[in-house]
Amino acid sequence: MSTTPDDAHPHATTPVHETADALRAAMRGHDLDVPSLSVEQDRVDLGDITVTTADRLAHLLGAPAQGVERNLTEWPEAQQVMRRLGAAFKTATGGGFLDLYFHHDCIRCDSDAALTLGPISLPEAQRLLSSLSRRAPQEP
Repeated sequence: MSTTPDDAHPHATTPVHETADALRAAMRGHDLDVPSLSVEQDRVDLGDITVTTADRLAHLLGAPAQGVERNLTEWPEAQQVMRRLGAAFKTATGGGFLDLYFHHDCIRCDSDAALTLGPISLPEAQRLLSSLSRRAPQEP
């Protein structure tokens, strides 16, 4: 009986799973909280993150640091973070596109403002990982 590797191990680690695991570790190494990073089909889904985390990720990917302390959960500031992160992601991944959606504070459901980062392709995830790996991790 001959089986392919996927048939023999239906839960075998695939390149997209390996990349997601490495990306999760790199994010943790930079003290970035990306709790819902997962794999959906053949893409890495970065999930929901705080606007502050998105701002720090943008800076890690090469966006200039914010000069003035502001409330990033307000609409205009969050939009600026989204633009900075989208541009930094595009540069870091050699042209990749990051779909971003802003969720306001929700008093009714007691949720803080957050950004949803859409799923990215395996090559984009690998280039993102490479870019993060070139940056020194945060000191404990």
